[in-house]
Amino acid sequence: MAKRHEQVQLKIGALASEINVTPMVDVCLVLLIFFLVITPVILYSFQTNLPQAGAAASAWKEEQEFLVTVTDDNTLQVNGTTVSEEDLVKKLDEFFPADVQRDRDVIFSGGKKANYERVIQVMDVLKKNRVGAIAIR
Repeated sequence: MAKRHEQVQLKIGALASEINVTPMVDVCLVLLIFFLVITPVILYSFQTNLPQAGAAASAWKEEQEFLVTVTDDNTLQVNGTTVSEEDLVKKLDEFFPADVQRDRDVIFSGGKKANYERVIQVMDVLKKNRVGAIAIR
C-alpha cells in the first residue's frame, strides 16, 4: 500500500503530458450554438430586387434585346448588323431613348478568335455611353 501512495505523489508533482479536452469541447459547443442561432438570421436577411410583372413586362419581348457581338474577324455587330463604333453609339441612343424609362442593359458576345483588346475596347465604349449592365453570352 505504501508503494501505491508513492506512485500517486510522483504523478502529482510531475508534469502531465495529457491533453485536457474539456475546454476545447466547451468552446466547440459554444461555437456550434452560436452558428445555429445566427444562420437563420443570415439566410433570411438577404435582400434582392425582383422585377414586377405587369403590362409593361408582357409588352417587352425577347426580340427587343440589344445584342453586341465582336466576331472572330474583329468586326462589330449590333443585332446581326455590322456597324462601326460611331454607329454603335447611335444605335444605343435609338434603342434606349431618353424619354423611355428602362435599364440600359446590353447582351455582349465575343467570338472565340476575337482580339482581346477589341473586346475590351467595345465594352469600354458601352460603359462610357451609360450602359447599366453588360450580360456576357
